[in-house]
Amino acid sequence: MCFKLYNKKDDIAVWQKSSDNNCYQQLSSPDVYPPKCDDGTEPDAAWYTPLRPCVVVPEPKYKKLGLKSLPKWPERLNVAPDRISAIHGGSVSTFKHDDSKWKERLKHYKKLLPAIGTDKIRNVMDMNTAYGGFAASMINDPLWVMNVVSSYAANTLPVVFDRGLIGTYHDWCEAFSTYPRTYDLLHLDGLFTAESHRCDMKYVLLEMDRILRPNGYAIIRESSYFVDAVATIAKGMRWGCRKEETKYGIEKEKILICQKKIWYSSNQNSR
Repeated sequence: MCFKLYNKKDDIAVWQKSSDNNCYQQLSSPDVYPPKCDDGTEPDAAWYTPLRPCVVVPEPKYKKLGLKSLPKWPERLNVAPDRISAIHGGSVSTFKHDDSKWKERLKHYKKLLPAIGTDKIRNVMDMNTAYGGFAASMINDPLWVMNVVSSYAANTLPVVFDRGLIGTYHDWCEAFSTYPRTYDLLHLDGLFTAESHRCDMKYVLLEMDRILRPNGYAIIRESSYFVDAVATIAKGMRWGCRKEETKYGIEKEKILICQKKIWYSSNQNSR
């Protein structure tokens, strides 16, 4: 795999990935195992893709992906990564626009939900991020954000990683692999509009209810149609919700602020 032994002590070893592609040229030899992946392999494919016993050679055109070439933290958070050019419609200008957009939106969110920025909210999930802009806008708050990229959307996870953020792929028509009652705040922006044609949104909301802590919050930014539909289902889940305007009062887009309530079955003492 072209890893070099960096350090070793007792039963602990630290390996370092090669900083150039010279070693990978040797993988073309028929006697080398694991071999180099063929050109038809999509290196970032991670959803319903079988594991393959081969090594993906880094793209030579992305010369600034090494740790020594990346800006130091937290500067790298606000620098457009090289790999944004590989995303359809991605560019430095779209990256900067996304960044400034979420900084403004966060200011509005904090007015609507003052708990953001306090110790009441520590574990956050952005359920359908693009470049991780929502997470980046919250970098000065005492919390962490799991960025989720839809497995049916553009593959923007490399940009999230290059910014120094964490993230994963997921298909929200399926269950999310996590402990129940894990997150204090769930945020989604247009998820139902983009993917409601694939599955019923009530199942997505039930999955959100499963992983949201009691008294936890959900910020749902959607079209007016879906905000009203979600509010109806949320009432059945015993969430308390209120509809709010966006920062610029866009009629076609609304914000739903919800809180999961603590409730008990009426027959809890029937045993």
